[in-house]
Amino acid sequence: MKLNVAEQLKLAGKAKHAELEAELGPFFYGGRTVAFASPVRMHVDYVYDGDCFQVSGRLETELASECALCGKAFAEPFGFSFSERFKKDTSEEDDAYEYRGEELDLGRMAEELIFLNLPLSSVCAEDCKGLCPVCGCNLNTAQCSCAGDGLINPFLTLGALRNVDKEV
Repeated sequence: MKLNVAEQLKLAGKAKHAELEAELGPFFYGGRTVAFASPVRMHVDYVYDGDCFQVSGRLETELASECALCGKAFAEPFGFSFSERFKKDTSEEDDAYEYRGEELDLGRMAEELIFLNLPLSSVCAEDCKGLCPVCGCNLNTAQCSCAGDGLINPFLTLGALRNVDKEV
């Protein structure tokens, strides 16, 4: 995702808009594979102030996700707004991405921002019932006969402790 900025280097202060789209391959991050169900689209506004580029906009795509409750594969809408700086010569103290020549490479920035904005877990629907903890049946598509039978509730012990205080 490269952005040609030759014109803005000559005309400091002139704001521009661009729309970029790219197919990003799957990435392995944080113990999970991040795959995309659609291309990554970026709507970008950028301006050169004579020292650095201020780049802001919105990134949108769909993640190829798996429901954390029922295991169903689904396309999850994913998007966020961003505002970043690009500077020609950066040091470790700069809070900016580095650029060279007359192009801003937005690919590395997009990858890093995707990783920072990933949801911790994904759910296919707000009302997803998940799997039966006993037999593993998908409770969204079928009702099992064991639901509720023989379940061990770890919080029952806490309830018993609360009742002990009332008896004393």
